[in-house]
Amino acid sequence: MINSVEQKVRELMAGDNTGHSFDHVERVYKTAIDLCAKEDANMEVVAISALLHDADDYKLFGQECADKLTNAKRIMNECNVDSEVQQQVCLVIANMGYSKALKGIRPQTIEGKIVSDADMLDAIGANGIVRCMAFALARCETPIFNAEIWPEPDMCAEEYKRPNRKSDNFINHFFEKLLKLKNMMMTDAGKKEAEKRHKLMVSFLEAFFLENSLPQWVAYLYDYEMKIEK
Repeated sequence: MINSVEQKVRELMAGDNTGHSFDHVERVYKTAIDLCAKEDANMEVVAISALLHDADDYKLFGQECADKLTNAKRIMNECNVDSEVQQQVCLVIANMGYSKALKGIRPQTIEGKIVSDADMLDAIGANGIVRCMAFALARCETPIFNAEIWPEPDMCAEEYKRPNRKSDNFINHFFEKLLKLKNMMMTDAGKKEAEKRHKLMVSFLEAFFLENSLPQWVAYLYDYEMKIEK
């Protein structure tokens, strides 16, 4: 059954160039299974939730699909997933994601916390940097960086989801989202791994700003780090 779900998700995400292709889903799945081994959680719910967590992402499929979980429900029905498992999976997916976290919506079940951590972990570190650039090149009007346009790190959910934001680019996205994720982990194992990946992103940004002779941005990075550590 899980193999069937995996195949349908692979077909659904084929051709994506925004950093949400099946290789991302596969990494989230593997990380979630690893985290699950350290927690008392339902492995089946974790596995299916991880595979389907982006099947209705609003950035890819629109808000209506995100609200109704159209693709996730269809795939689970086609794969004959037990109705009780379907309910738990929908609960996980409906309560995870950064824009929802900005509204105070977070997973309450251990399965949801595991999949949420796995998803956020793939947004940071080395893979996170690559995915961030892929998304910026595919979607942003000023894709990489403009030293005159500063980040908007304190946006609410509606502001964050606003299309064509002036500040939306590869570098600014670290300050508007990615550097915050370390403090949003919900499992002990997730928190430990996030620390390592966070440090890598900070080192990358510091090197980028120094190589481009941007001391004002180095100072901004250091100040930002001090604020999120408080």
